[in-house]
This record gives sequence, C-alpha cells and structure tokens, in this order.
Amino acid sequence: MQYQLSHFDFRPGVRVFRVDFDASTFHPDDLLCLPHHRHLSHAVIKRQAEHLAGRIAAREALRFHGITEDVPGIGLHREPCWPPGFTGSITHSRNVALATVMADNPISRVGTGIDFEEIMPLAVAHDIYEGIIDSAEKELLAASSLPFNYALTLVFSAKESLFKALFRHVGRYFDFSAASISKIDDRQVFLTLNHSLGPFRKDNKFKVIWKSHAAQLITLIRLE
Repeated sequence: MQYQLSHFDFRPGVRVFRVDFDASTFHPDDLLCLPHHRHLSHAVIKRQAEHLAGRIAAREALRFHGITEDVPGIGLHREPCWPPGFTGSITHSRNVALATVMADNPISRVGTGIDFEEIMPLAVAHDIYEGIIDSAEKELLAASSLPFNYALTLVFSAKESLFKALFRHVGRYFDFSAASISKIDDRQVFLTLNHSLGPFRKDNKFKVIWKSHAAQLITLIRLE
C-alpha cells in the first residue's frame, strides 16, 4: 500500500504520527507485516487498509519512544494492545491515520485518546445530534462561536477521545451520555462525567485539546 509518513507535535511533549495512505493501492499481502494479520483475514478491504495504516502510525510512535520491534495487537474488545510500559491511541478517517504513544505508569491512571474527524454536513448534524448531546449541551453549543455542525463534530470527537483514554481503566464500553460538555472554546473542550466509570467518579472533569485544518479536526486527551 502506498503511504506517506509524517509527524507533528500536538503540544510540547506530545508527538503525533500521521500516515496518509491510498487504500486503492492496498493488497491483502500487505497485512503480512503484522503479527496478528490472521485476525483481519475476513475484514473488508477498506477496514484492512485502515487498520494497516493505523498500525504503521503506531509502530512509528513506538519507535519514537525507543520500542523498535513492536506493533500493537488486537485486544478482546478490538482495542490496540500496547507493549509493557507504554500506552497509546490510534484513529483513522478516510485516507488518514494518526497515532500517539506515552509512557505508562502502573500506579496512576495514565491514558491517552486521539480522534480525527471530518466536519459533518449541517443536515447530518441536525439528524443525529440527539445521539451525541443532550438539551443542555445543545444550548451550550448554540452559545458558542462555532457553527452547529462544526461544534457537534468537535463534541463527537472529544467524547471519542475520552472513551479511548478511559477504556483501559474502565474495561467496558460506555456511550456518549456518560459525559457532558461543560465548556468549549477555540483550543479546548471540558467534559464532566455524568456517572461513575470504573475508578473515575461522577463529576470528574477532563480537558480535551483540539486543532483544526480546513474541514477536519483532531482532538486529544492525556491522563498524566
């Protein structure tokens, strides 16, 4: 599969690796570089190409931290399995995959989540918002300086990043209603838990930082 690798610093000390890939050039044999390639044998070609691109980004993120011979496998809940001493997050959308890695700490609730989204059309936003936000969040978005579809995409992405960061500690799926937006501005989003999740208590707050470019945005959370 043809791809281009690059990287950028989301903020000082947080490096993100990016893979721009052409799924039309993917061949099933490309997966043979992954130790867990057999688990993907029945996936559709699009899924296989996205998975490969995400693991390429993750491999480079691990290399940045000195881990040269490891590619994250697949866990019981389809989550990436990171090598001992590290944790990370992977995201992909269309022809882009991103990954970031950080050192783990067994005595604290370390975690990270990253999500990449294309801004949803306004008509789509009005159709699906009730599955993402409640009425109070809708009022908060309406009061922001962002167009509704842009703000809703940002909230969707922030909640996705939160899920990825918390999942390793919670150990089960939870939906968008688990947390609500309490503040949103041009650099960050704050989420508040509506009920306890594993070791995290109701009303715990989390900061999600974000960047945008044209019709795309990236959100990232780090628990340190």
